[in-house]
Amino acid sequence: MKARTMRWLLSAGVAGIALAGPAGVAQALESRSYVVSYFSQQLNSREGDCPGGVNPDDQAGQNAVILENLGYKPDEVKAMMAEWAKGGDGEQRIEAIINARAVIDGQQVNAYTHPEATKDPGLKQITSKVGYGFNLDGKDNEVAFVDPQTGEKGVDNQLSRAIGCNQNFRGSWDAPSAYGEWIWVQLKDSQPAWLITISGEDIDKDGPVTVRLTRALEYLKSNGDGSPRHFMTYRVDPDPRSHNEFKGEIKDGQITISEHKPLSILWNALSSPVLNLKNTHLRLRMLKGDTLDGLLGGYQPWTEIYFAFSHNGIVGDRPGLYWAMKKTADADPDPVTKQNMSISTAYRITAVPAFVVDAPQLRYQSAEVK
Repeated sequence: MKARTMRWLLSAGVAGIALAGPAGVAQALESRSYVVSYFSQQLNSREGDCPGGVNPDDQAGQNAVILENLGYKPDEVKAMMAEWAKGGDGEQRIEAIINARAVIDGQQVNAYTHPEATKDPGLKQITSKVGYGFNLDGKDNEVAFVDPQTGEKGVDNQLSRAIGCNQNFRGSWDAPSAYGEWIWVQLKDSQPAWLITISGEDIDKDGPVTVRLTRALEYLKSNGDGSPRHFMTYRVDPDPRSHNEFKGEIKDGQITISEHKPLSILWNALSSPVLNLKNTHLRLRMLKGDTLDGLLGGYQPWTEIYFAFSHNGIVGDRPGLYWAMKKTADADPDPVTKQNMSISTAYRITAVPAFVVDAPQLRYQSAEVK
């Protein structure tokens, strides 16, 4: 074991697990821990991947499309948008029409709360065949992608297809989307950090490992310039709702998981209260500087994704995204309606080295009030 690795393990307070080797010599499992330093949907935006261009990326353009979908004639829309541009009462009147464009039982209601009661605006969707993710169903079809890193075919990432023609979601591996950058800046300082622990006999070599994804009690600790601080100590949140463990392996410096169980970890109301994935897949490249970089994917309930979008104006036409995800959802059909309730996703995930320790179990003792 490398001296630096041994110092990492001892400083982290990680106890070795004795294993009997062929010669009866006890061997200790290594454990290396990391704190997640970035997490967001991963897209692979390319020139010409949205037929006719991206969806309107400014509020005026999007409002005009919405008004047209509501049945207003072009000259009426032009006059209304001129009124909206003046601000004040004119802007408020147009916004009131747009916000209450959903109709239930003849009554106008909030469109963001009731997107199902709005007209599908038919947002453009990605037509590219190249995209990041995993082949979740073991199949290949006309809507699947080819992963540009691994060359794997049949990649399922229908969330990127549904949202990828909205300007603020567009991004690549080297240039994250505006939404991805914005939401991470909001999340990292407003929620407890996520932790990754890799355990195995020799993490510097190929072989089986255990991968744990948990939540910390502390927030991500950052340097003065906002970058994640390495080798800080975090306590694992004892709440079982955020404990996940998978069998995996290391091969050629890449960590993957070999069992694809559901994953559930507490998240944030700015994204979703909980990240729920089925058929979880993970690949992480071990980079120089002891950092991790890769993808986490699976099938995610798309109504939970809409929860995040519904109160974020940066994403564009929110009810439009609801309809786009509903149409492209590809898993978990409702037994009655046959509507798929989950959508395939892929999230970029990076992590930096950290020390991880168990938090003391909290015990509460009730006292009888006399």
